[in-house]
Amino acid sequence: MTNFSRRQVLSLPMAASVVGAGAAGAAYAADSNSKVNAPDFDAIEDRMTLLTKRGASLSIRQKHLAVLSVAAGLGFEDLGERTAAAALADGLAPGDIEEAVFHASPYAGMARTRAVLAGVHTAMTAAGIALPLESRTVVSDENRLQKGIAVQTEIFGEQITRMHQTTPAERRSLMIDDLSGWCFGDFYTRKGLSIAERELATFCTIAALGGCEAQLSAHAAANLRCGNTKDNLIDALQCAVVYLGFPRTLNACAVVDKVNP
Repeated sequence: MTNFSRRQVLSLPMAASVVGAGAAGAAYAADSNSKVNAPDFDAIEDRMTLLTKRGASLSIRQKHLAVLSVAAGLGFEDLGERTAAAALADGLAPGDIEEAVFHASPYAGMARTRAVLAGVHTAMTAAGIALPLESRTVVSDENRLQKGIAVQTEIFGEQITRMHQTTPAERRSLMIDDLSGWCFGDFYTRKGLSIAERELATFCTIAALGGCEAQLSAHAAANLRCGNTKDNLIDALQCAVVYLGFPRTLNACAVVDKVNP
């Protein structure tokens, strides 16, 4: 039998261990329209994305959630497909993979996350997973703001109450209705990922954006309050450095070094 590299197994239309190595090899062989033919480049990416060798303080689940969150922040459909297929191959539930991308929406914007979600769904379809997946929404139009404020306050404490009290009237729709209702009410309340996992995902998505150090610092501190450690955050960056690049990775590391809970 021909030996395929990890990149070949996870190439379009992917999902190696889900559909079987033989099927994945055949799928790769059928993909004759690849725009890149650079074995040296592929070998380096394969080495840098081998998660068993990276992020020592994280579980394999946390590693994939970190990489998926970075993919969502970058907004490339093919990256969504590759990262979803790798996560499926390592046993992550389809709903949790989708959830990591959903969760990035308020930070990366829905255009980027929709593109990545399209790639995620391509990988799932290739793996024989029926779409759409079961809904994980637990809020309604009537209670999403209330629920969002509750979880936001759980994470950030009394500073949320103070922020709401001091927000000028002309900004309340943005800073309360949208920030508390959308970011937290619509997403942090959803089933499937813990608050600690969601904060790790948020940190990774913001790191992917670059130039958002103030927000990155706030969520690095929130991670520490939720039970994640500085080592967890640095290891999450290491898992995704090949997609983040070193400037954004080092900037994020500097934020982690300075932050306190």
